[in-house]
Amino acid sequence: MRSFPRILSHNWWVIVFILMSGAFYLQVLHEKNCLIMKMGERVRELGRACLLAEAEKEELLLRIRNRDDPEWMELVLKEKLGVVPEGQIKVVFQ
Repeated sequence: MRSFPRILSHNWWVIVFILMSGAFYLQVLHEKNCLIMKMGERVRELGRACLLAEAEKEELLLRIRNRDDPEWMELVLKEKLGVVPEGQIKVVFQ
């Protein structure tokens, strides 16, 4: 039977290969975990964007449904264009 140190001295390349493979595996695992974190953040970001787009869609649909309502048109003119009805004074703060 061979002694343990003699086995190690003849098969050193196997130990080096195993250590290098382990280091490579740990590096790939770390990169995968970083990528998973980035993708999770991207999913959350897209979810927020989707919610904002859905709210904007609902607002636009409401405007389309009420486009013939004179009160709604007056409100939109006041909000977006700053139009003031007759008899009222427009005050602008800077």
